[in-house]
Formats: sequence, structure tokens, C-alpha cells
Amino acid sequence: MQKASGTISTISCLFMGIAFPFAAYSADDPCQVLGKILNDRMQLIQQVQAYKQKKPTADEACAAFTRLSKFNVSAVSAIERDGAWCRAPEDLAGSLKTQQTEINKARQISCKAAEDMKKAQKNGGGSPKPFGGTDDILGGQTKLPQGAL
Repeated sequence: MQKASGTISTISCLFMGIAFPFAAYSADDPCQVLGKILNDRMQLIQQVQAYKQKKPTADEACAAFTRLSKFNVSAVSAIERDGAWCRAPEDLAGSLKTQQTEINKARQISCKAAEDMKKAQKNGGGSPKPFGGTDDILGGQTKLPQGAL
């Protein structure tokens, strides 16, 4: 994809007699823009896949899935606009649209968890226990009876 556009740019520059650096990024070239969007999206996917080994915080997951959702929408838009010109696979836009549903679901879950964590910290920290206490067995502190034994 980028190789073809780089070749075309190089040939046109040679005909014009202008030296053109091969690695230059041109915001005017739709294929390079599409390639950058897809590359950035792939980096975010790799980051999310790494969450299997190292669990993220709810805030980190929310931020990552929010960014991934935005990149995915941008990628679909760019493919629909320039995909034919850049020789993107015909089913790529459809595949990304299908993935958008899963990405939005993961974003919703992770952002809800982040919001719940912030509320819990604001209300005294930690997760609430069923009986209002702090121990793990019954949810309350062990209390000795009061009065004479």
C-alpha cells in the first residue's frame, strides 16, 4: 500500500527533477494518511491485547478503548473515502464496522468500572461490604459482647 504510493511519488519527482525523501510523510497523500490511521489503530490493539498479561486499571482501559473507538471510526471513514484508490481490501471497512460494536461494548464496560471506582473512592474508598463492615467473612468487624461475662 505505502510502497506503491512511494513509488508513484518517486517517479513523479524524478520527472519534475525534484529530490524527494522516501520516508517523508505527506498529509496530502490519502494513502499515507490511511496507512498512519491503520498503524495507530494497530498499536492500540496491541496495547489492549497486552492487557491479558498485565491487567490495566479501569481508567487505563477506559482511555485505551475510547481512543481505539475513535481510531476505528476514523479508519472506516478513510477506507470508505480512499480505500479503492489505496487498494485496501474490499471487506476491510465492513470488518472494522463489525469490530466497532465490540470495541464500544468494551469501552462502555471499562468506563463504567472506572466511574464506579471513582465513586467508591469518593465515598470512603474500597469496595462496599454487604453488611457494612471491613472484614472479609461477614462484612463486619468481630465485636466482643459488651457488659459482664
